[in-house]
Amino acid sequence: MMIFACVNTKGGVGKTTVAVHLAVMLARQGRALLIDGDPQTSAASWAAWRRERADGLPSPITTCLSGKAIIHEGKSLVQGYDHAVVDAGGRDSLGLRSALLLAEYAIIPVGASQLDAAALTDVMTIVDLARDYNPRLDVRILLTRVDPRTKDAADMLVFLKGQQLTVLNTMICERVAFRRAIAEGATVHEIGKDYLAIGEIEALLMEVMQ
Repeated sequence: MMIFACVNTKGGVGKTTVAVHLAVMLARQGRALLIDGDPQTSAASWAAWRRERADGLPSPITTCLSGKAIIHEGKSLVQGYDHAVVDAGGRDSLGLRSALLLAEYAIIPVGASQLDAAALTDVMTIVDLARDYNPRLDVRILLTRVDPRTKDAADMLVFLKGQQLTVLNTMICERVAFRRAIAEGATVHEIGKDYLAIGEIEALLMEVMQ
């Protein structure tokens, strides 16, 4: 099994969007658990909207854990699943730190802006501390909410590589389909009208599962 964590101390980077899409795709392959460890409980809200759809689509089992419970209870909870995804962060918190201790693979969604670049220092400091206790942790940066009409992503890539950070090849662009899917308790595959969005998510799954 693989335990993923989608984390960042900065909000508005598409962290929950990545987490729920990854969890649904993993649920297509086997039993998947989605742990909502963010105080805003956005992933849990998405899961509630998804249950209202009642259309039999593959879904992860979703639970809310906070603080140290993410590591202490999460360790036993994940044993019954093929894969697990933790959505945690939005700020530096015990929950975010616990998610990094539980996970094997951390995805850090980052927007292509100066504010995102500045915020990276905080989250990478926390990651470095987590690796002292969880040396198996693999950490990858994911560029999200990218505007393909600008060169912001290219500039951000230069910055990230200058910081010697490992960046995923996949980029997630700013698309209406993602916002609509989350609001409907769905994924971009299920609303099925934006093939670029679908391709990005499928590329992300292939890359992180290699």
